[in-house]
Amino acid sequence: MLEQKVAHFIDDRTLLTANSRLLVAVSTGVDSMVLIDILQKIQEQFALELGVVHVNHKLRQASDKEEEFLKKYCEQRQLPFFSTHWQNHSQVGMEEKARTFRYHFFAEIMTRHNYPFLATAHHGDDQMETMLMKMVRDGNFFSAHGIIDRQPFGQGHLIRPLLQSSKEEIHQYAQAEDILFFEDATNQKLDVQRNRIRQLVVPHLKAENRQVLSHFQQLSEQLIYAQETVVKQQQKDYQAMVKASSDQLNMDIKKFNQLSAARQFFLLEAIRQQARQIYQLTISQDQISQVAQLLQKNKANWQIDLVDNWQFQKSYEKLFLHQAIKVEKKARFNLHEGESVFLSEHEWIGIFQPGQEKIPEKIANWSEYRQYLKVDFSLPVTLRKRCDGDRIQLNPQLKKKVARILIDQKIPQKRRERAWVLTDKNEKVLAVLPYAISYLCISQETAKIHYVLLYKYCK
Repeated sequence: MLEQKVAHFIDDRTLLTANSRLLVAVSTGVDSMVLIDILQKIQEQFALELGVVHVNHKLRQASDKEEEFLKKYCEQRQLPFFSTHWQNHSQVGMEEKARTFRYHFFAEIMTRHNYPFLATAHHGDDQMETMLMKMVRDGNFFSAHGIIDRQPFGQGHLIRPLLQSSKEEIHQYAQAEDILFFEDATNQKLDVQRNRIRQLVVPHLKAENRQVLSHFQQLSEQLIYAQETVVKQQQKDYQAMVKASSDQLNMDIKKFNQLSAARQFFLLEAIRQQARQIYQLTISQDQISQVAQLLQKNKANWQIDLVDNWQFQKSYEKLFLHQAIKVEKKARFNLHEGESVFLSEHEWIGIFQPGQEKIPEKIANWSEYRQYLKVDFSLPVTLRKRCDGDRIQLNPQLKKKVARILIDQKIPQKRRERAWVLTDKNEKVLAVLPYAISYLCISQETAKIHYVLLYKYCK
């Protein structure tokens, strides 16, 4: 009998504690009307104090009639009754928004009236439908499990006493006990995915195997246990190999390559989850797969562009997730003796006579590149971003491409884009700050120093 089955399930899974105040979500459909009836019958067994909560979505003409029926039902049985109306309808994502509204109201009533438990009428068929929908939608391991029988909610817990019961058992109980309920006609419309799965898929699966509902319940529980195990290892790997800040994260590729393929997969999944949590950035499964494939290759540098200027970028032994710097190629600054300028929020440069350096107090602790210049050093100089073909004379015999200098020093791509080129009036490259300077600028005799080039930057 369904009554004893539900009581055993509540007891076996410890869904409730003794002498519990239990709020029951009732829509007036067959599932919730059967649930409230059963809970009243086992109320004394579990020492329950029951209350009923209802949301009138105002989407059907029958909604007001159903609310009035439920109100009278509760009055006759001396059950506390709490209800509200959903007024702000939206044609976009209506089902999800209605659900959000309902559960927000449920949590509010639990807190206001001290109900530590909320019960909903989800059953075994709902479990199978939910898991099938998730598989059709995204096939993701972390969301593949179904409905949980007891979970934290609001300031208490949400329980599903009917989760091991079938829709057939619920209907049989309603008929045997002469339970009055209301049918929602919209549940028959095939333009809703859940309805299609419920009417066109689930009956065939039940016909294949009478145990299919319990198999889905069993699979859901196994997935929850498996996820718990995976997450523990996933968190260890993430903490050991990934560093995250407010604007970027980076991963140690050398350590990553020492992991099994399974641990690599779940570490990249952890990065995807953290990107959503920290940066509100959605990364698709296809993009993560693309990252995994590129990491298997030996190419030193590559990037994958995401939304809103975000990108994955491999730079030698590091994988970065950050927003690409918008390089203003036309940015140019001219400097005369005794002048300084902020090149960006994180960079400052000046040229002074020795001992006359004027450094702003707020940048005093920034990293510093200092170079003493030849007495015949020609001013003014220009600072600009590097261009294709830029070369710098490192010594009398060696002239090298600026791009090659940055590659040889294994400068990450993001820092390459920040590099400034110092040129004379003839566009001859004098320095690549802060990585290289032409021998033509360097003073060999300190007694003949005429200028000091001072570049301050915040890493």
